[in-house]
Amino acid sequence: MDYNLSIFLTWVMNGSTEIVRLHSLLDRQSHLVVKPIMGLYIAAPWTTDIPLLNDKWCELMQIRQQLWDFLQKQIDSHHRQLATDGVLEDDLTFAYMREMEKRRLTGTDMGYFNEWQMKMLLFDLLFAGMETTATTLKWGFLLVILNPHVQRRVQEELDRECAEDVVTMADRPRLPYTQATINEIQRIANIVPINLMRTVSDDVTMDGFHFPKGTLVIPQISILMNDESIFENCKEFRPERFLDVHGKLRRIDEFLPFSVGKRQCLGESLARAELFLIFSNLLKQFDFKPTSGTALSTSRILGLTVSPPKYECIVELRKLDRNHNFV
Repeated sequence: MDYNLSIFLTWVMNGSTEIVRLHSLLDRQSHLVVKPIMGLYIAAPWTTDIPLLNDKWCELMQIRQQLWDFLQKQIDSHHRQLATDGVLEDDLTFAYMREMEKRRLTGTDMGYFNEWQMKMLLFDLLFAGMETTATTLKWGFLLVILNPHVQRRVQEELDRECAEDVVTMADRPRLPYTQATINEIQRIANIVPINLMRTVSDDVTMDGFHFPKGTLVIPQISILMNDESIFENCKEFRPERFLDVHGKLRRIDEFLPFSVGKRQCLGESLARAELFLIFSNLLKQFDFKPTSGTALSTSRILGLTVSPPKYECIVELRKLDRNHNFV
């Protein structure tokens, strides 16, 4: 088992309802930390102790505490299993604990392997792995509801190319339109428009601008995602732009939803697999429709990631004809 697959394998495999609460907490945290008053708390930490003024800070700390409590519960459970049963499952938490134990037994320098670092690592991976994928999927289902012709075409491809009830990664090469739709969802959603900071490693001159070694650079992916010279009518949701004249998936170098370089998304391959499997399997089995009398919006809500406004939709099991084919 690849340790990158899960930080808490048992919890994920059991389908715990805790995931709903965790996503809600991460979502609230994402929107809280970008509020302007957070700048005041950082610049003048003493303001976090002033009643009324510190309400957003207190709310953030309450959320953080619930997340810490969840992580500690998982860590304690792993420690107990390691002590009593040995390791029956392979996930990142067990792998980290085994490395700490090995270093203790051999007298090797512990380095960064300690309980605090493990907890912080798990928190980073929990946020990066859950929040970004969930937010992209929220955009995805919103966009196919607003564009039912796209939803129908994806379903037709899935019905034609996937004989089994469950879509697997082995099916992906035969589903170019489905892949193109996911690409277009990521382009439109553009959930991390201002990416992580980089540092210029050597003096460099680009387009007449000189950047001395050590200059901080922030890639603005949103400029590429909305460049009319690359994506004509960029505001239009059109998966076909990712297909060539033969209907095959085509590569667009400027399409960088996971960024580029040494600081690109660590979990890109896993995220691509998650998006494909969740999106394709849900669309194969269900129709997503708007509720009556509700106007859906694609306005962008800023947070650590950019999310759509909250929305409600109707999710219906797709109907079968007499030959048990979806209609």
